[in-house]
Order: sequence, then C-alpha cells, then structure tokens
Amino acid sequence: MLPGHHPEDQPDFLLASAAHDGSDLLAAATGDWDRRIPDCPAWNAAELVGHMGSILAWMATIVTTGRAVARTDREPPPAGRSTLAAWYEGHLARTLAVMGQADPDAPAWTFSSRGDHRVGWWQRRLAVEIAIHRWDVQYATAAGSGVPPRGVDGLVAAAGIGEFLTEFLPGLLDAADPHVSEGLRGTLQLDPADQDGETGHWRVDLDARALATAAHSPGGTVIRGSCSDLLLWLTNRHPSPGLEILGGADVARAWLQLRR
Repeated sequence: MLPGHHPEDQPDFLLASAAHDGSDLLAAATGDWDRRIPDCPAWNAAELVGHMGSILAWMATIVTTGRAVARTDREPPPAGRSTLAAWYEGHLARTLAVMGQADPDAPAWTFSSRGDHRVGWWQRRLAVEIAIHRWDVQYATAAGSGVPPRGVDGLVAAAGIGEFLTEFLPGLLDAADPHVSEGLRGTLQLDPADQDGETGHWRVDLDARALATAAHSPGGTVIRGSCSDLLLWLTNRHPSPGLEILGGADVARAWLQLRR
C-alpha cells in the first residue's frame, strides 16, 4: 500500500467503487452472454457473471454470520439466462448493504494468510475482485465496441497490489513448479507512474518470498505503469501499452507461468 493511501480504512469509498464496478460489469456482459473472456478463458460472459454473483452471495453470508462458509457451498447461479441479470443485481445490492452496515473492525472469518480476520478485509477484497472482473468483461467487449476498458481506480488498485503481494504471492511462489520458481529470483520493483516519490515503490525480494525493505538492487526487474497497469500485470491480465518492463526480462517471462 502506498504511504498515506489506505482505502481499507475508507469502507464507504471501497463500497462505492464496488457498486460502480459491479454495475458496469453487468452492463458489459449483457451485450453478448456468449462472448468469451480472454483473461478468464474457461468462461464466457454469462459464466463470469454467474461466478461473481456466487462470490457476492458467499461474501455476504460470511460477513453476516462471521463464520467460515466452504467455497463448495456457494449458491449456484440460475440455470437459465433469463433471470441471471436480476439474480446478480440482487446479490450485488444485498452484499453492498451488508458490507455497508458492518463495522470494518468486527470479527469475521477470512482466508487471510496473515491472520487478518476482520470485516474490513472483505470490504477490500470485494472492491478489488469486482474491479478486476469488470475489467475482464470490458476488455473482452472492447474489440467489438471500440471502447477500451476503464482502468481500475488507482486507490483500489493500490489496495489490490498490497493485498496480492502480502496475502497471496508467498503462497503462489511456494506452490509454483520448480522451473518457474527458478526464474523468479532477485528483486521485483513496482513503480506506480501515477504516484510520486521513492516511497511509492513496492519492492519484493523473490528469494525471501517477502516485501523487501532494502534499496532496489541493480540487477532487479522494474515494472513501471499506473497502479491499475501494475495490478493487472500482477494478475496476468493483458498488459497495457503504457506498461514498461526494465531489466530482468527472464523474471517477467517466468511470472506469466505463475498460476493464479
């Protein structure tokens, strides 16, 4: 997370962003339910909306009860497409309401690898998850519409980068195939072009599987772009034309093989 920017401490901002992204996701998907989603190749637009609706229902149940709910117990989407949009909209509205009424510091089960078991963890997770999948659908429709996808809001993207690097990356690196791990060595530095100053960088020590505190090493890999560009690159989305990869091209190539 960038110094001075803590959207997880601003639940109203996170939920407003999620509401905007959630609405735009559905609007983009309903134009062609059968359209394939390049960055989620197993899904078409209808299947992505079904997945996101199930995730919304799952999150709302966890925040409401505070207890763990198995992913296998998530509510499935309706079998027919005629009710899919209304079903998704209902879960979006309910989840936003449940999250908005909850205290961010209230206890709740999470799958945090760092032991963060608060409702605020879910408020951030909701905003990041729905923003990325909204981008996925808009990217899929861009070729036909001529309208490029809207980038992820800068503060939501910054929250997503911090979450990814601290919560998810260590486990992904530990579980990676040995030949992939071998290519992910040294230092990875993320330079957000839409933020100023040296303190705005994220540095990852890939050997230690942790955020680095030391200065950027000369032999490391630098990825430069907006916070949105960086989050989408981290999660293996199609890179923005404005993204720059400096040094350590082997690390960038190995990253593409890291399973999400």
